Amino acid sequence: MENKTKFTSLPIIICSFLTTSAFGLLYLTINSSKAGIFFPILFLIFIIYFWLTEFRTRAHKIEILNGMIIIREYFGFGKQKVFELKKLDGFNISIQPSKSGSYEYIFILQEGKRIASISEFYHSNYTEIKSSIEKKIKNLGQTEYKFKHEYKQMFK
Repeated sequence: MENKTKFTSLPIIICSFLTTSAFGLLYLTINSSKAGIFFPILFLIFIIYFWLTEFRTRAHKIEILNGMIIIREYFGFGKQKVFELKKLDGFNISIQPSKSGSYEYIFILQEGKRIASISEFYHSNYTEIKSSIEKKIKNLGQTEYKFKHEYKQMFK
């Protein structure tokens, strides 16, 4: 049986819009004699931050098949990493707040490090993937959400 994550369209649309608008805004300010460049550069830095942290550590495409888990970062466009299910420590669950509500995240661990993340926010088939993970990987329980800890995790 093969399970593959599917992304919800909202994060992809938001990501695409913000990325293109940052470059568009930067282009407009460079070509304008009246516009300042400080805010467009700040906005571009914010977008780069998201690409290097949030999308790298949370927007994973995951496939589970034949005793293996295949992970790709950056909405599936990143380098493929393959792990054997039997060598994983397990997974833990975290409920993380946002402005629009709370979302459940599954973090898959190997040797105490997070190797993958699956979330209700990014993945449209979260429930299906969660069910498959619960059958194949050891549940290490729920972890408490701590902003400082999550922020540090983004830069590992």
